[in-house]
Amino acid sequence: MGKKLAKLQKQIAQLQKQVSRQELLNKIVHAMRSTLALDEILQITVNQLSEALDVSRCLILRPEEGNQMIVHYVSVDTTGSGDGNLIGVPCHFCGYHYQTLARGKFAFLSRIEEGLPAQLRVQFSNLRINAILSVPLIYQKSYLGAISLHQYGRSREWTEDDFSFVQEVASHCAVAMHQALLHQNLQIKLAECQRVESRIQASLQQKEVLLSEVHHRVKNNMQVISSLLDLQSLQTQNQDTRQMFAESRNRIKSMALIHEQLYRFSTPVGINFAQYIYNLSSYLLKTYAVNPNNIRLQLDLDDVVLNLSTAIPCGLMLNELISNALKHAFPGNSKGTIFVELKMEGNQINLMVSNNGVKLPETKEFLQNTSLGFQLIQAWVQQLQGQLSIESNPITKFKLSFSELEYSA
Repeated sequence: MGKKLAKLQKQIAQLQKQVSRQELLNKIVHAMRSTLALDEILQITVNQLSEALDVSRCLILRPEEGNQMIVHYVSVDTTGSGDGNLIGVPCHFCGYHYQTLARGKFAFLSRIEEGLPAQLRVQFSNLRINAILSVPLIYQKSYLGAISLHQYGRSREWTEDDFSFVQEVASHCAVAMHQALLHQNLQIKLAECQRVESRIQASLQQKEVLLSEVHHRVKNNMQVISSLLDLQSLQTQNQDTRQMFAESRNRIKSMALIHEQLYRFSTPVGINFAQYIYNLSSYLLKTYAVNPNNIRLQLDLDDVVLNLSTAIPCGLMLNELISNALKHAFPGNSKGTIFVELKMEGNQINLMVSNNGVKLPETKEFLQNTSLGFQLIQAWVQQLQGQLSIESNPITKFKLSFSELEYSA
């Protein structure tokens, strides 16, 4: 009866031990899954393993060059061994069994007298280590390190339960280490990307400031040229000559407006051309002192952004067409309307300037026009690689179809 009771008590104790270890394993795994901080994961592991297996000390070691195994984490010392701080110290036992551990095998001794070279026995004796168990940390055939358990002051027979429990903890620990290392590498790469992005943003901001300043200075220089032309026109009484100076000023103003809009409102390589048309046409109406009760401007504009290479010839041609309408289509202060339409159809841009004033001569005759203005219009159409159609019935209509040119700085 007594033997049966003792056996039953032993089985109950063994079962309680297994339950306790399973609870502890669950606790360790939960702690590992709740954080990606590697230091925290590994320190939790050594502390709880040391307590669960009732060993003097638990360590985690990482491999380095030359088959060195260096201590990185140590459990809290409750034995009073006084052997000092082991962090950064090589473990000669794990170094001696480096290849065994790297192949995923255990390395252990129940007594230091067994199976150790004399030099290692002396070192173990000095450290008062009497038994040791080292279990590899393997993740997908990669050797990440080892968990090492030290027993001080006495020998210890490592059981199958000890092996199984430490192996299971090591498997979870290796996965957690791999995930934490991935997280660390990701954070390092993210930080580097943020540094690079900050440098790019700073460089981009600097370039945008410089480019805006260039546009600002170009606009100012054009204003100076326009003022010089204005002063020069005052030196002559010939109305035709003054008209030529005024037309030149308007062409310069059409380019200056583009740079002003780039400087003040738009992206460095593109402007809202609808806004530009509104600004240019308003300027021309004031320049030609148009009575708004007689000549109206009617705009039908899509939001179209054009780069600088396209906007300048298009703006110059628009200036020429509106100016010509204001000069010739409404003689004697007659009434009428100038229509400007800007439409985007896929990659095709359609710009139309028309008026219901005096009709043009026959289209064939007009195309033979040798005036500077029409020669410039033909040159700008060619520069835009577009197509210009002209109608005079029932109203005068200039329609330009083109695609945005490839931007060139």
